[in-house]
Amino acid sequence: MLRAYACLALACLTATPTSADWDKAKLDKEIAAIERQSQGRLGVALLDLRDRKTWSHRGTESFPMQSVFKWPLAIAALQAVEAGKLQLDQPITIRRSEFSLYHSPLAKAFKGDSNAYPLRELIALAAGESDNTAADILMREIGGPKVVSAMLRDGGISGISVDRYERQFQPEVFGLPGFGWDQVIDEPAYRTKLSALDRKTRQAALLAALKDKRDSATPEASVLFVEAQAKGNWLRDPAHNALIDGIVTQTKSGPDRIRAGLPQGAGFAHKTGAGLTMDGVNHATNDIGLVTLPNGRVFAIAVYLVGSTADAKEREAAHAAVAKAAVSALR
Repeated sequence: MLRAYACLALACLTATPTSADWDKAKLDKEIAAIERQSQGRLGVALLDLRDRKTWSHRGTESFPMQSVFKWPLAIAALQAVEAGKLQLDQPITIRRSEFSLYHSPLAKAFKGDSNAYPLRELIALAAGESDNTAADILMREIGGPKVVSAMLRDGGISGISVDRYERQFQPEVFGLPGFGWDQVIDEPAYRTKLSALDRKTRQAALLAALKDKRDSATPEASVLFVEAQAKGNWLRDPAHNALIDGIVTQTKSGPDRIRAGLPQGAGFAHKTGAGLTMDGVNHATNDIGLVTLPNGRVFAIAVYLVGSTADAKEREAAHAAVAKAAVSALR
């Protein structure tokens, strides 16, 4: 489906003799105002697939990805299938003792001490439902975070780095040690420990995490990643491309972010990411994806909002405002 969008954009370029562009002065003014209102650091990049015209705000700065990394993770898993290292229907055994932190529909529905899941299901859970346990297990199965970073680097994307498992980086954001695979996570006990941690320690750790180049992405690299997916550059098998496209097109997360700022009838394939808010500061509220407007124009968009003191509703409204500004500035 994303490939169809890309082909449509290329067809438009062939059929239209004039070159399109972003109204950069309009975007400069409007995105700066949105950033002020967001009470955080806002990164935005736009890439029109018709003629590859770009615009960005803090486009080369690094931002913590949170669950945005699960999109390239899913592609890396499918590359492992294409390389013969894994099979889509291969059962992967997960033990209760291997649960990760925070959001995990898999963990909530889990019965007994261990269950087997087809690799295909873990990919859908990680990329489609942002399941942290599924993502960690999937990452372990393909060989660890370095495999995802290598895939991106080999594909010409130099501004995205995947370095740790969820069970490692989530505690470290606020100053607690991450969990190894030899440790069982007692999440209630962990949350109690996090709440009891010295406030200054949490704040200092979060400030450092907002600048950490690990598990981060630049907005400009993010839209290049999305463009490559739209063009089918990551995977050879059309069925695998269709699988990942279906997952990111049907995802229901973040309805009040970028999607809320798009016109009625627009298509949007995307992946969100969100971190905790502690001591009044949110780690990250993110969304990246591919927009298909009703008139056939297609563009990649990345919005990262980090370190914001605004509430969740206001942070998501900032995403919607960016999307609305982007659509109105596409000439």
